[in-house]
Amino acid sequence: MLTYHKNKSYWNEVFKNYHGRAIKTKSIGHEDVDNALDWLCEDSVSILDFGCGNGVWLFKCLLRGTKKHFGIDLSHEGIRVANETYKRMGKGEFIFAAGGVEALESVSGDSIDGVILSNIIDNLIPADTVKVLSEIKRILKARGKVLIKLNPFLTDKQIKDWKIKAIEGNFLDDGLFLWNQTTEEWTELLEKYFRIVMKKDIYYPEHEQYNRLFLLCNDNK
Repeated sequence: MLTYHKNKSYWNEVFKNYHGRAIKTKSIGHEDVDNALDWLCEDSVSILDFGCGNGVWLFKCLLRGTKKHFGIDLSHEGIRVANETYKRMGKGEFIFAAGGVEALESVSGDSIDGVILSNIIDNLIPADTVKVLSEIKRILKARGKVLIKLNPFLTDKQIKDWKIKAIEGNFLDDGLFLWNQTTEEWTELLEKYFRIVMKKDIYYPEHEQYNRLFLLCNDNK
């Protein structure tokens, strides 16, 4: 049976030496992502970040004028850092919780203006990804917004060269999990739940790779 034990252990190790600090600038460090956050936060009061890590994106939303913020992550160390940062910020309303997909079930329907899914839904077991999208649709208000960022698509050559294991089909074990769908395949899935406002490949020169960015609207509720 597949579990997220390795994922949880990995991210706890990443965040265990982090400490919370006040966030003073709105920029996330990438122009396309900054523009996407501007779009997400415009006219939004409440934001939920599933897979929030140490909560940085939510604090960037606060600096853009949002008021209520909810963060969920498997890593209790990430949540610890997020809560430390919240104390240092000294403003806004934040609730952080350690948990997985099941944690979304406790969020009230039609209660959230905007959702962040950054490099998370393609790192889940596919059945859980589908559940997340269904839950996000439920908890979003009508005309609510979703910002999705996806990892790069790996070619067959990259999978072979990097000795990545296929669990089943295009669901891979790259040390954690990777649902390695093409942009077209992701588009088809996302359109079952939301209207796509914009999709764009965004380049990270420091990693020499592209991520896929989607902006979605819940106006078919």
